[in-house]
Amino acid sequence: MLILNEEKYAKSLYDGENKDIKSIMSKIRYITRYLVHSEQSIDDAYQETVRWLKKYHNNFDESSYSNVISDAINAAPKYPFYIIDKIQVTQSELNIISSLDNLRAEKILFVLLCMAKQQRMSNGFTNGLVKYSITDLCKFARVSVPADDREYILYEIVKMGLLGYPKKNNTQCLIVNFINTDEVVLELDESDCQELAYVYLNWKNGGKGYAKCQRCGRWMKQSKTKTKKYCEYCAKIVQNEQKRLWAEKNRKNLTQQND
Repeated sequence: MLILNEEKYAKSLYDGENKDIKSIMSKIRYITRYLVHSEQSIDDAYQETVRWLKKYHNNFDESSYSNVISDAINAAPKYPFYIIDKIQVTQSELNIISSLDNLRAEKILFVLLCMAKQQRMSNGFTNGLVKYSITDLCKFARVSVPADDREYILYEIVKMGLLGYPKKNNTQCLIVNFINTDEVVLELDESDCQELAYVYLNWKNGGKGYAKCQRCGRWMKQSKTKTKKYCEYCAKIVQNEQKRLWAEKNRKNLTQQND
């Protein structure tokens, strides 16, 4: 997912709500920044980071990461949280993407466009520059193909002139060449940026086949046979809550009968 409000994202991670971060280094950076910007002392931030990692990261060993945590705490003041209101996508940009007539390439190009706009505001990148990893790019675009085919899809888009390479040949960077400022068609918020592929497909399909979870706002693919209200994650939470309420009601009924 793309992060628009880093402070909100870090807080949700601290509260144990975000499960998408697997890297312990990323977890440490976010948690230490959140604690330091919450004006905790260095000692308190260290102890709380260790407590959090023991709770939410399997097999955490403090001795292996004590220096990493301390370094992250010392560096945290240099990196204030960025807050982006929304990402705007225009009609001409969508027209260009849909003209590829290749769904995998379209989704990848849409994600790259959104990444470029997010990184312009978060990192200060200009002229459509975007830093990416091919793994994350395909994950965001919901494109599942062999590694060699991923690079081939990008190469085909580059040949069309829609993507380019920076002057310094960095294999982890591209330039999106078709960013425009005409009529805005899509305004993406934090929940939209969790499922960019579904946002694009929903637009392409005229608003059919996709819907937002009524609990968290995340986009999800609708079932052809039954309308879904909740995403897979929220459905489990709602189901568990309903079971709890049912059990509580059942206990009360039994108590009243015994009285």
